[in-house]
Amino acid sequence: MGPYFFRKIFLTIFLISLISLSLFSCSSEAPKEGIEVTDAWVRKMPPGVTNTAAFMTIKNHTGSPVTLTGVSMDKAGHVMMHETKVVNDMAKMEHLGKVVIDKEVSFEPGAKHVMIMGLDMSDGADRYNIRLHFENKPSLDVTAQVRDANQ
Repeated sequence: MGPYFFRKIFLTIFLISLISLSLFSCSSEAPKEGIEVTDAWVRKMPPGVTNTAAFMTIKNHTGSPVTLTGVSMDKAGHVMMHETKVVNDMAKMEHLGKVVIDKEVSFEPGAKHVMIMGLDMSDGADRYNIRLHFENKPSLDVTAQVRDANQ
């Protein structure tokens, strides 16, 4: 077995190692960038009730904090961010002028939520568009499905 044989073995092992490294380093899912909104929904209300709430999870993949400064909807009279807090055994809603999102913020029943007033749901729509407004970033349109609170 001469030097040619050992060189061939070395090159073969080297190539197999490179191929293995490249296969293991490739992820099947590309890294997420920017702002991601998941599980956006609007609480379905009985006929004639025009106030409701929306909920969602906002994930920040930018690497630095992002500030949500407001929320709007074309079909609603007034939309704002609130947080439900219990003070002296009484639940009350506090207006939120902004929400800083480091990595993730959840808007959920009994906590932070989007308060929607003047939304006529009698059209039977199964989804609504909600626009999120950010400081120093473009607005983001989110489609929120209409569903019962217990779903």
